[in-house]
Amino acid sequence: MKFTRKQKEFIKFVKDECKKYGVKCDLRKGKYVKIDPNIKCSGFFDEKSLVTAMKNPNAFGVLAHEYCHLTQWVDKIPLWKQADKALTKVDEWLGGKPVRNIKKYLAIARDLELDNEKRTVKLLKKFGFDDMIQEYTKKANAYVHFYNYLLHSRKWSNPNNSPYNNKKVLSVMSSKFNMKYSELSTRIKKVFESEGI
Repeated sequence: MKFTRKQKEFIKFVKDECKKYGVKCDLRKGKYVKIDPNIKCSGFFDEKSLVTAMKNPNAFGVLAHEYCHLTQWVDKIPLWKQADKALTKVDEWLGGKPVRNIKKYLAIARDLELDNEKRTVKLLKKFGFDDMIQEYTKKANAYVHFYNYLLHSRKWSNPNNSPYNNKKVLSVMSSKFNMKYSELSTRIKKVFESEGI
């Protein structure tokens, strides 16, 4: 993937911030990374490393997103602390283990992602990437709603058909953070199901 001069400056900013906080900035050459044998994704942040698949078509947005997880950690937001246990429980549940209160853990994960997506849009605006805000926000809304959909599907999406890359899913998403996030509407659920997300 080719990056503009402005994007390269942003990438340098992220690398410098990672260095400042003692986090490894791991920008990989592939289209996706594996969190575990069952889950492939485009990036992650885990307090030790910020990892992004730089050949992914969404690499630049993913890098900004993962950097904003670093800011949640640095800011010590309450959701970040809650998410440590919640994400472990979600992973166990996705792996087939029975987990009590899974709805609560999925809600914490969803709310963490919503906070993060709002931070990402603010960051992109701050760095002058206004041209990508509307599309990024639609993708962000699809990703946030995916956490609601997990309650029904109990499986992570295929990297080739992720919610934020699916045109039909994006067509039912708002380009603003003005959706009802606490539950999945019947309309959105039907689109996720029909698209095999």
